[in-house]
Amino acid sequence: MPISVLLIESDQHHAQAVVDALVDPWSGWQVEVAVSLAQAREQLAQGRTDIVLAAQRMVDGSAFDLLEALQGVPAMIVVRAGAETHAAQAMRHGFDDFAVQDPALDYLLTLPAQIDAVLERHSSARARSAAEAMLTRQHRLLQSISRAQAMFIASSGPRAAFEALLEELMSLTQSAFGIVGQVQRADDGHAYLRVHAMTDISWDDASRALYAQHAEEGMVFDNPRSLVGAALLSGEPVISNDASHDARGAGIPRGHPPLLTYLGLPIHAAGELVAMVGLANCPDGYTAADVQFLQPLLNTVGQLEMARRAELARCAVEAELASTSALLADKTRALEGTLASVAQGITNVDAEGRICVYNRRYLELLDLPEALLATKPRVDEMVRFQTERGDLGPDFQLFEPSVRGLVAMEYAAHGGALTMPDVYVRRTRAGRFLEVRTCALEQGGMVRTFTDVTDYLSTVEALRLSEARWRSLTHLSSDWYWEQDAQFRFVRLDGNPERATGVPDELHYGLTRWELPDTFVSEGQWREHRAQLEAHQVFHDFEMQRKAEDGTPVWVSISGEPIFDEDGQFAGYRGVARDISERKKAEAEIQRLAFYDELTGLPNRRLLMDRLERAVTACTRGSGHGALLFLDLDNFKGINDTMGHEWGDRLLVQVGARLGVCVRASDTVARLGGDEFVVVILGLHAEAAEAAAEAEAVAQKVLMSLNQPYLVDGTEMHSTPSIGIALFRDAQQPGHELLKRADLAMYQAKAQGRNTLCFFDPAMQAAASARSVLEGDIRQGLQRQEFVLHYQPVVDESGQVLGAEALVRWNHPLRGMVPPGEFIPLAEQTGLILPLGRQVLAMACAQLARWALAPLTAGWTVAVNVSAQEFRQPDFVQQVLSVVRDAGADPRQLKLELTESLLLHDVEDSILKMQALRTLGMGFSLDDFGTGYSSLSYLKRLPLDQLKIDQSFVRDVLTDPNDATIACTIITLARSLGLDVVAEGVETEGQRAFLLRNGCRQFQGYLFGRPGPAERLGKLSKI
Repeated sequence: MPISVLLIESDQHHAQAVVDALVDPWSGWQVEVAVSLAQAREQLAQGRTDIVLAAQRMVDGSAFDLLEALQGVPAMIVVRAGAETHAAQAMRHGFDDFAVQDPALDYLLTLPAQIDAVLERHSSARARSAAEAMLTRQHRLLQSISRAQAMFIASSGPRAAFEALLEELMSLTQSAFGIVGQVQRADDGHAYLRVHAMTDISWDDASRALYAQHAEEGMVFDNPRSLVGAALLSGEPVISNDASHDARGAGIPRGHPPLLTYLGLPIHAAGELVAMVGLANCPDGYTAADVQFLQPLLNTVGQLEMARRAELARCAVEAELASTSALLADKTRALEGTLASVAQGITNVDAEGRICVYNRRYLELLDLPEALLATKPRVDEMVRFQTERGDLGPDFQLFEPSVRGLVAMEYAAHGGALTMPDVYVRRTRAGRFLEVRTCALEQGGMVRTFTDVTDYLSTVEALRLSEARWRSLTHLSSDWYWEQDAQFRFVRLDGNPERATGVPDELHYGLTRWELPDTFVSEGQWREHRAQLEAHQVFHDFEMQRKAEDGTPVWVSISGEPIFDEDGQFAGYRGVARDISERKKAEAEIQRLAFYDELTGLPNRRLLMDRLERAVTACTRGSGHGALLFLDLDNFKGINDTMGHEWGDRLLVQVGARLGVCVRASDTVARLGGDEFVVVILGLHAEAAEAAAEAEAVAQKVLMSLNQPYLVDGTEMHSTPSIGIALFRDAQQPGHELLKRADLAMYQAKAQGRNTLCFFDPAMQAAASARSVLEGDIRQGLQRQEFVLHYQPVVDESGQVLGAEALVRWNHPLRGMVPPGEFIPLAEQTGLILPLGRQVLAMACAQLARWALAPLTAGWTVAVNVSAQEFRQPDFVQQVLSVVRDAGADPRQLKLELTESLLLHDVEDSILKMQALRTLGMGFSLDDFGTGYSSLSYLKRLPLDQLKIDQSFVRDVLTDPNDATIACTIITLARSLGLDVVAEGVETEGQRAFLLRNGCRQFQGYLFGRPGPAERLGKLSKI
């Protein structure tokens, strides 16, 4: 190991010579040179010096001034020749050796050996000192172990022993303060320290008072985030020589001096952590050697602590045993007092059959001598004694009949050793009844009790007779009795509710009234009834309807009152119920006769007027119209006169049934008398014209239904109605006035030729008549082929005609060319759009076939509008294919234009139909895009080929930024979906240029040609 030499010399020349003499590669010595005493002290403070070589004189003092700073480091002094007396003085003051500096510096030749000798002498002296200190410490340790053993043996509590232990440990380790305590465990298993010894470390008064308060039982320390807690958790020693910066520390309490060093020593015994020592602030710090040195003492303390705990446990067990013995004695006395005071006779029979325990009541009930029981007789001996004395009666007649034969057989079989049942009743010679109960014990033997039940049996018999009388009364009555518990669940039913309601009794038990199956009571009635029950009120005649097992409706009337126990607490309900089905039937019949027509079962005039007033009130409150239809059968008198009134009545019944089918359940159909019927319709449109149209549709449905033949007794009969209609919306006109108006309108219908309808309001009548005339004209026009097609060209960006859109026109013989806006809505409303659509498709396909024959027009396409009604027909695909096939047209040149309304209903069906037609080459265009309710999620799924920008966006595309943005957005959307775009309604060159500039390549509008006959379009080759 290299030697570090500190040379203190102000003479640089001499210092360099010494360094050269001491430092060579073989020795490995290191020489540090200090030119002054101040510099030398700094070097010594760093603690890296093995020996000091000091010149006698330095610039700032002499070598003697350095002695206090050496702190045990060996030192040599160098004196000049002739100054040897100074060297002797230096040896006396503490220098280990000296060297004489001769002028030639020859002393340097022997200086290394001299330094080695000084180091060797110093090392030997230090080893002897350490050995002596260790022997002294070991002796002190043995004394500490002996003292600890004495203190643990002499002390009744841990405090004195732990205080003595702490004193020894602090002395052995030279610690400033410390703690010692027992390690205990909480209920959840975590360890904590109960401190019994702690040094007085000059705390403040509050800290010292807190420790004194818990000194006897020990202060609890359970903070795991501390140096003490680290040893508790790990069970291993904890050494920290920089405690103030140790991450395991949790700071120090108020008044506590700072922690510089810390040693935590867990004490184990029998594999268990039993105690804990904490020592702090040893000046030299703590090492693992300290732990090893103290281990014998710690082991001894652990064993002594375990022994002390065992002794405490033994004492606790002895104390518990003494307490249990005293408690057992108290309980024995209490049991004896209890047995003496109970009203039952009690015996305890051991496993050998001997009566070991009995009470005074047992002797009194059986009239037995106590001297007999004092001998602990066997049970069979006691039975023999009672038998011979006649206590059991001849042939055991004093036992109850159910066990008499068993007792006789057992007595005969065992020669007097009876094996009694667990429970039986017997009678004494004095006429008292005793209930005898036997309970076998697990360890053998039994306990038998004897109870005087004479009064109880008398009460039971009286109750049985009363119950029998009650049941007789309830079974003979048409009512029945019921009881419910505090939760309103049925617990008793007397009488025969099953006979009355057809519902078995067992279905009631455990259920509340509202939990019973097949009950027909409104929620409001249940709420009111339950509120009465929860308020514990008496109730009368609560009516409810049920359904018997055979499905028959049953009405029940129920009355009840609450039950309270002797403490005034609510205990349930009881009451009576009766079947009122017959009464309800009678009331219903009276109601029917009063408010319903006896022949047809329809409401009569009285009920009609009531419902009509309600209808008028409802319309007044709401925003819609109502309508009153007054019907009279045409020529009904002739049917009565020719066929008889019976046939007429049967016809009226069928008329009433047909009227009921024609209207909604919320509407009213009534018979006023004779052949007059009235229909009240609610929920019509708020606009008068729309409401009139809806009322007319219902009336037409009635006309169609009543025009069908009637079959009476196999004979076909015909009868038509005349219908008058009066609309109403507010309460300005009473019900009888509305009837009068509808009656007048009905006579107007008869005056117009019968089998028709007529509105009371002249303006509405005129509108309805016009609609009716227009509908008739459309029907005739379809038959006469009056509908024609005009074609408007569709061009590309260069003006080349690509095809045309087929637009239907009506060439009316009187009104001329009628635009579609006047007849298409009515056709859709009446369903005539279906035959009209088929004609339009047939004409368009025929024209497409004709164009295919000419080279100039062979590539043209035709776009045909398809209504939503047409498209939703189940056979739409077959119809289209049939028309295309019959016309001989190329399906690839046909485009079907759909409206956005199709996207709102059954998209999946629409996709299937479009795909079926698309496989044949037909294309699909979405007309008027952007004006409806387009769903982009559906748009991407539909197999479309083309979008048509509605003319409402094209019209102002140059003046309205919003319309321009919408048009551009549609073009961009179509391009992203791979669809063509056609702009409709292009009328100016500026509109065309704007659309073309933004990506639209196909156009349609007046700029390129107005709709016209096919011949005019055929002459065009380029716009």
